[in-house]
Amino acid sequence: MKLYIGGAYQGQTELAVQENPDAEVLTDFHEMVREALRRGEEPRAFAVSICEVKPDAVVVCNEVGAGVVPIDAGERAFREAVGRALCVVAQNAESVTRCVCGIGVRIK
Repeated sequence: MKLYIGGAYQGQTELAVQENPDAEVLTDFHEMVREALRRGEEPRAFAVSICEVKPDAVVVCNEVGAGVVPIDAGERAFREAVGRALCVVAQNAESVTRCVCGIGVRIK
């Protein structure tokens, strides 16, 4: 598993596809976490299941924890859930790349 993270529209999806042309790319992982929350799943357990079911996948996620803290409690919980899920994915990933302005910086 490989993880690519970055702010919205920073090019992490394009970079992930370019560097892993034959791999299954799971884009918008943050939205997958949102859907898991709607189903009542615990975010870390959801991430563990992704790691187990798709160990060779490339996971792409927006960084959602930076910026102004939302007033809405649900949005704050969403940000926390994405962070907790990403910790699990990052621990299981063979590499983690942060993308800024289309440039990838490997952090693991």
